[in-house]
Amino acid sequence: MPDNLPKKNDATIGYFTVVDDPRTGWTGGLLVLDRAGRPLEFQCTLPVRPTRAHEILFGPTLRSHLVAQVIGKLLISKCRTPLSLICCDLPEGLKLESFTKSPVALVLEATTVDGQPVVANDFVGSEAVQLAGSTFLVPMERHAELDAIANFYIDLPDAVEPFERIREAVKEAHSQLSRQGSEAA
Repeated sequence: MPDNLPKKNDATIGYFTVVDDPRTGWTGGLLVLDRAGRPLEFQCTLPVRPTRAHEILFGPTLRSHLVAQVIGKLLISKCRTPLSLICCDLPEGLKLESFTKSPVALVLEATTVDGQPVVANDFVGSEAVQLAGSTFLVPMERHAELDAIANFYIDLPDAVEPFERIREAVKEAHSQLSRQGSEAA
């Protein structure tokens, strides 16, 4: 086993997603779990609202820029818990690989593009690892690393459900911000 892999007892898994709400903007969340699925840390961003100028200048790359380079990069930098693996449900989240030494995997069963489920064949250059009843896609060059640490997560009950926890926590954070705003008025 390579030296850079975590020890079994130190294995953590980070779940990253971004909620795009037309009223509030783009809010990212990173939930860090132990290998049994219990929370260790949660980080979320304030909502990000791109300007019309951003929409024009970034064009079709705006979504990727916001998800990975703005929101994801910030959450990874703020995370205090060392991450063994990062899971995302957005294809753009795979670009987090530039900001971390941990493998970044797309959880296929949690991923949709334009409301449609995706299949592994949509991601050329990726390989699949089965874990917690789900398919994790990673770049070919990270397959062996994920395969080696997948055994650490055999107690993980569900690989898709943590994304829902993040969305619910973000929704709660939005409602708290709303209440604070109305109290200040």
